[in-house]
Amino acid sequence: MSIDCIEQLKSHGEVAKLIDEKTKTIFDALVRKNYAACDQMFAVLLFIEWLGGILTALMVSPSSWEGVTSNTHIHVVLSIWLGMAIIVLPIALAWFYSGTSLTRHTIAVAQVLMTALLIHLTGGRLETHFLVFGSLTFLAFYADWTVLLTATILTALDHIFRGVYMPFSVYGVTYAEPWRWLEHAAWVIFADVFLIRKCVMDMHEKRRIAERQAQMALTNEIIEAEVVERTDQVKQTEERFRNLCMSVPTVIFESNADHSWEVIGLPWFQLTSTSSQKAKEWWTLVVESERAKTLESWKKSVEEGSEWTQEFRIKTEAGLVKWVKAKAVPLTRKTGTNDFSHCMIGTLEDITDRKSAEDNNRRILLMNQRDDFMAMLANDLKNPIVGANRILSLMTEGKLGPLEKEQQEVLSKIVDGNKDLLRMIGHIISVYRFDRDSETTILEQTSVSRLIKECVTAVREKAQQKDVSIELELCENREVDIVGNSDSIRLVIQNLLDNALKFIPAGGVITLHAYRQGDRVMFKVNNSGSFIEIQQRDKLFERPVTGEGSGNGYLPKVGLGLYMCRQIVDAHKGNISCDSDKEGTTFTVSLPRQEQADFQPR
Repeated sequence: MSIDCIEQLKSHGEVAKLIDEKTKTIFDALVRKNYAACDQMFAVLLFIEWLGGILTALMVSPSSWEGVTSNTHIHVVLSIWLGMAIIVLPIALAWFYSGTSLTRHTIAVAQVLMTALLIHLTGGRLETHFLVFGSLTFLAFYADWTVLLTATILTALDHIFRGVYMPFSVYGVTYAEPWRWLEHAAWVIFADVFLIRKCVMDMHEKRRIAERQAQMALTNEIIEAEVVERTDQVKQTEERFRNLCMSVPTVIFESNADHSWEVIGLPWFQLTSTSSQKAKEWWTLVVESERAKTLESWKKSVEEGSEWTQEFRIKTEAGLVKWVKAKAVPLTRKTGTNDFSHCMIGTLEDITDRKSAEDNNRRILLMNQRDDFMAMLANDLKNPIVGANRILSLMTEGKLGPLEKEQQEVLSKIVDGNKDLLRMIGHIISVYRFDRDSETTILEQTSVSRLIKECVTAVREKAQQKDVSIELELCENREVDIVGNSDSIRLVIQNLLDNALKFIPAGGVITLHAYRQGDRVMFKVNNSGSFIEIQQRDKLFERPVTGEGSGNGYLPKVGLGLYMCRQIVDAHKGNISCDSDKEGTTFTVSLPRQEQADFQPR
């Protein structure tokens, strides 16, 4: 019976009914046990009375005489055979059907008849009549007043009929008063009043005993149910705790007096690649440089009974070094009558990823600080170079005085070098801006063909000086319009065109294409005569890349121009690639052709 069931019974007021049912069951068992015991007692008593009757007959009148002839007295025959006839049935019932109502009443009848036989054998002696009251008292052991009623009625009938027909057999006189049986019956009834009262009291006592036993039994069932319920809850709690310890990646441990740990196997194995027995000497896994400090802090916390928190490194059996965070709180445990010991219960967590992330964040912060510094430095470098170029330009133009031809050539080279330096600084600043995603926020509808023409116009004179021709194959309609940042796309075209012009040999041809392909706008910059090795092609768009500007090379000396192009194209959700062979090199840019309302910058 579960606790929920008991509570439900209490809530509906059914406990009393349950106790009544148990009381009835226990009461019936007690009564049946008493009936069976009394049946067995009377079986023995009847057998003894039968033997007593035979002995009485042999002692009082063993034989009868007719003249000189002696015969066995009729009393002896009656005591043997009539007595046997009286006791056989009740003894058999007491043996095979003990506890039944038929057996009780049959025994009552047999007891009364044996009493009457003994009175007859003693010639109606007054002393033998006491056996009538003794028999009633014995029958009262049943605590069944109906048995006394049966015995009383049969006793009255015996006295009536024998008093009339055989007065000497019952009263010991040859003549008895007709109403003498009433006197005997009255005394029997007088005794019955108290005996019946005793039977009723015995039954009430048995019922009270049964009720107490029922209450105790129900209480025991409730207690046993609570014990079973609590035991199941404890087992379930332990099972849930064990499953939790097995399922979470965190190691849960409990320390012993010798500072060893008790752990659940799987999380410990996942963390340390060792068996749970290794936790007995957990400090041996701590890296040697931190072992003494960690163990000292642990022992101090145990001695003081304070919380322990520590981050340290461990070395697994596989040789891996991991960062872990240990946290434990004191737990007081009773070891004897008045003895208490402090143990610790806590967790061990793998924080290697967190430490790695912290290191990465620290490195990223340093890189950002470096980039900010480089961008600021590059921006500050522009002003003195621009100022120097203005002065050099005035000198080459002769505004500060006449110069010789060689001096003008030297100054022109210096001016060109400064312009290259300014272009490099511009690249550095642009890379910094695109690292911050700041150039694609201003979007507009723009034509790739128009941007290409503008860039070609800017370098046309330089191309003629190098004897390089520029050919255009452009789509003039709106099929090559895109939504993007015009300045950024122009910077991509300008960089690709500058690179092509820089590395193409004299007499070469640069071809620019712009066309529509599906839902994308494509433009290509092709130059003849230059070739890029495949090893170099794999590094063209990486940052930073520094290459050699040899005759056949194509990598810029600073290595930021193509990286910046890739940033701009990525910001526009496009692709940039490079193909090269002995006939030339082609850079291809693919951009999505989108409506302005649909475009979402990175």
